[in-house]
Amino acid sequence: MKLKNLDLNLFVTFDAVYTHRNLTLAASALNVTQPAVSNSLARLRDRFNDPLFVHAGRKMNPTPLAQKMIGPTRQALRLLQAGIEEEDKFNPQTSDKVVRIGIGDIGETILLPKLVERLHRFAPLMKVQAFHVPRRSIAKKLALGEIDFAVDIPLPPNPELQNRLLMSDKQVCVVGPSHPLAKKSSLSLEAYLALSHILVSSRQRGSGAVDIELGNLGPTRNIMVRFQHYQAAFHLVQRTDLALTAPLQLTRMYNCHVFSLPLAVPNLDFYLYWHKSTAQAKTTLWLRDLILEAVA
Repeated sequence: MKLKNLDLNLFVTFDAVYTHRNLTLAASALNVTQPAVSNSLARLRDRFNDPLFVHAGRKMNPTPLAQKMIGPTRQALRLLQAGIEEEDKFNPQTSDKVVRIGIGDIGETILLPKLVERLHRFAPLMKVQAFHVPRRSIAKKLALGEIDFAVDIPLPPNPELQNRLLMSDKQVCVVGPSHPLAKKSSLSLEAYLALSHILVSSRQRGSGAVDIELGNLGPTRNIMVRFQHYQAAFHLVQRTDLALTAPLQLTRMYNCHVFSLPLAVPNLDFYLYWHKSTAQAKTTLWLRDLILEAVA
């Protein structure tokens, strides 16, 4: 038997009948009519192929199956009720929630320090866990509650997800402080193409946004190194004559020389995603606003 095919409200009725051993008393406790209780009990009996309760005078005694079911049923109902009450009583100052975020290299570097700083101030007991989540798995993990939020570039439209633009950052070219071009104020397309480049991508293959734009123009750049993370790329820039194209906000964290790109490249847009089933939860609303404020 699969729970997705069963109305979970029936277990509330089951618990009431087990407690009162009488349909009339169970109906009164649930504030419904006796026929409604009888109907729910009939549906459960049909599902489990068991009478669940048998009449003994004015009382209804549970069958062996009902006796086995009552413990797990009450435990599940208590957990559900506790979750509802916890949400109703949400207080950032006392909440010890673990906030799980699916996030990549750029978001982790730019966003998470600001978020953790604010959490320490406004929700000192909350904890943060960050994960790399493959783009194709984000919707599923949000639906299953394995993560609370995701930060990523624009995803394909999904009616199950809600989102807000988190940040939009332009891309620039950087070289190390001792690079031969480090004293120049601008960079021509010819000079850009003459450089040896580092490409940062979480994928094993494929080009970046710059290469797509260059492909439209015709020329290609010389990519010497492919990394997964910008931190390693910036460290390499500082020690070699390699160039790196990166979001502007990241460049402020490193000792490097910054050039505007000599070609039009779209900004890097990052969105905050959450599942629609949690959209009105007090915890989600509070955390969402805190994250948006962190990067404002």
